[in-house]
Amino acid sequence: MTKNQLIQLIHIAQSQLGLDDETYRALLVTETQKRSCAKMAKSELERVYEALKTRGFKYTGVKKRHPAPAVRVSDRRGDIKKIRGIWITMGHQGFISDSRDAALDVFVERMTRKFTGGLGIKNHAWLDPNLAAHVLESLKKWHTREIVERLSLVSGVRYNNGVLYLPDNTSYNGYDKITQLYEAVINQKYRRGK
Repeated sequence: MTKNQLIQLIHIAQSQLGLDDETYRALLVTETQKRSCAKMAKSELERVYEALKTRGFKYTGVKKRHPAPAVRVSDRRGDIKKIRGIWITMGHQGFISDSRDAALDVFVERMTRKFTGGLGIKNHAWLDPNLAAHVLESLKKWHTREIVERLSLVSGVRYNNGVLYLPDNTSYNGYDKITQLYEAVINQKYRRGK
């Protein structure tokens, strides 16, 4: 495939995947550190093309009369599902005021700016695995801080070096154990309130 053909396919993928210009440029920077296909070598264009294919682009060459609905990357990748699940859970638990995808996208953009030359990724579904891991860890840390702050209101609960201690000196460490404890506390409180 020639360089011009690759550029055409990349632009077709941009259109087909519904990438706005900022998200598209952020993808280019993430993959090649360049903002324009015209400035890329053929190997860089191939890297961008492969990245677009992993995000769901499929070039058929011919438009189908009744194409199947596109499956979003966020519907397939576990790390994206986890990010979205934590975001929604934080909303349900009252730690954030807006648990919609649009608010998550604002958070993701802010968290990815330093990795994409200041642009940020505008849609959580377009995070590559490395950026998704960064966003996921940041979200877990934030969620843990919020849980610890709320549980610390109980007399005798303390948090030290990543470990949450209850008044009976039972300890919980790690995101999963602390969130499970918090869910159990909420469920117990809810059952008592009925």
